Amino acid sequence: MAAAPSFFHVFSHLFLLYISWGSSYVAIKWCLAALGPFLLAGSRMLLAGALLSLLLLATRHWKRPTRADLLHAVWLAVFMVLMGCGFLAKGQQLGVSACAAALITGSTPVSMLLAGWLFAGERRPCLMQWLGLVGSSIGLVMLEMGQEAARLEQGLVAGSGEGGLPLLGMAWVLVATWGWVAGSLLSRRFPHVSSLSGLQSCALLLLAGGLECILVGLLWGEASLTHWEVLNVRSSLAFLWMSIGGGIIAYYCYFWLLERVSIAIAVSYEYVACR
Repeated sequence: MAAAPSFFHVFSHLFLLYISWGSSYVAIKWCLAALGPFLLAGSRMLLAGALLSLLLLATRHWKRPTRADLLHAVWLAVFMVLMGCGFLAKGQQLGVSACAAALITGSTPVSMLLAGWLFAGERRPCLMQWLGLVGSSIGLVMLEMGQEAARLEQGLVAGSGEGGLPLLGMAWVLVATWGWVAGSLLSRRFPHVSSLSGLQSCALLLLAGGLECILVGLLWGEASLTHWEVLNVRSSLAFLWMSIGGGIIAYYCYFWLLERVSIAIAVSYEYVACR
């Protein structure tokens, strides 16, 4: 565990995390008309990793990664990118709204604390932590219920022809949440000692995860779901923001926090997403 950071550094990283990931759910919905979910996740992460790598190369902060560095990035990306990002996009493609996806992933803090205590050697959560997490989760449910009622009143759900809950899509989002929890706890339980900077480790993770998502997308036959003609200014800007904000900024800030603060603080972004 790194030395205790200052309040300003923790606050600034949390703020960037809140903004970047909190807006990703809506941006994914906007881009799914042009790309399949895994190709969308893979292409934006690959772009993010490439941009960050080029920046490190241009500023001469790039070091040659070892085989251990590459293997660490590959296995961690399965949980943190392929599942955490690709499965989430797949769930939204199957009908889960942006706010419903945020509600499901809002269970991450509770899952993280419970799994960390039971399986990863973390401290047992105190009473105040449980009260805060349960209260926040109840707040998320109430917010979603209120938004759903508003959509029904406006006729945006009733008569849409979809009918019922997208249970399969919700299952994909839930598994994405579990993958994210598993990857986060494994990275804390088995920290990788490396001479690489945090930014370069982040770049390797994004590159590996991007390639994994693209491979899954191609094997799934998502090439047929590509419709470049529907691209517009809004979806293009959303894709660019997901690459920079939801990729470079969010992943770096999250891992920075995960190494330096408690799990409860690091995953608090889930209570800000899409609200």
